[in-house]
Amino acid sequence: MSVTVLCRRLFISTMDARSEHGHWLDRPLEVLSRVTSADRGWAGFSASLIRVAGGTSRPATLARHNVTMLVGPPLRTVARCDETMDVRLQRPGEFDILPARSSVEWVDQGSSLFLAVGLEHDLIATTALEMGLDPERVGFIPRLTCRDPQIEHLLWALKAELESDAPHGRIYADSLGIALASQLLRRWSRVGREAPANGLPQRDLKRVLSYIREQLGAELTVAAIAEVAGVSPSYLNLRFKQSMGTSVHQYVLRKRVERAAELLARTQLSVCDIALQSGFANQSHMALRMRRVIGVTPGTLRAMR
Repeated sequence: MSVTVLCRRLFISTMDARSEHGHWLDRPLEVLSRVTSADRGWAGFSASLIRVAGGTSRPATLARHNVTMLVGPPLRTVARCDETMDVRLQRPGEFDILPARSSVEWVDQGSSLFLAVGLEHDLIATTALEMGLDPERVGFIPRLTCRDPQIEHLLWALKAELESDAPHGRIYADSLGIALASQLLRRWSRVGREAPANGLPQRDLKRVLSYIREQLGAELTVAAIAEVAGVSPSYLNLRFKQSMGTSVHQYVLRKRVERAAELLARTQLSVCDIALQSGFANQSHMALRMRRVIGVTPGTLRAMR
């Protein structure tokens, strides 16, 4: 008997033995709604917010490394990834790590809401390289019902970005994707890491800072900034923080707030025009970020002229 057939029989027999709702096995899992990042241009990864009705999924082979977290109410479920299986009451924030090329299947005893993040091989390999790991030796094994505060924080942030009417943009999402890949490699991969090198060379750092300053009013992305320095996005994210003491996203945000504050104090431009020229999505977005970064509102700054 093949491993797949054996796992399927064990999967069903376990469900029959531990569930009072055996009818879920006879009901195919139905996708009720889906929100995806497909049209957002995120680099090296994608995310989907998926609401499903209870039932049994068809076995599927994954093309990418996946992290799937329950973001709805607690749910009784049986999950299988290759030969690893868990019969559980899954709680919000608990996630599964499902490696590329693994076979997955599950039974949900009720409707549920999941965040599924797929990471491309290139993102994992490049991030591993910049962390001092050999990309050819890095790998993941199936892990079900995991807890990790840092990964949970990143996944909740991605969920909020997917649902937001005023998303922070690609540079923010790309930073989350790189951070997620880094934490997965650091905590959950089969290979340890070595200490990273120092920050960006001064010549590369100057080019990056100059590009950010010139393009502050446009849509900046980690990938585009990394291209200016001739490095990978993951390399830029790690080394930039070592050089500047802050992430690329936070640095860009502060510079946008500083530009907006200067325009408010020295020009007659409308608040709306200043928001757009400083790279914010709209006036409300600028006001929110300004309060958080420097503790005052645009109205207060304009009144101080």
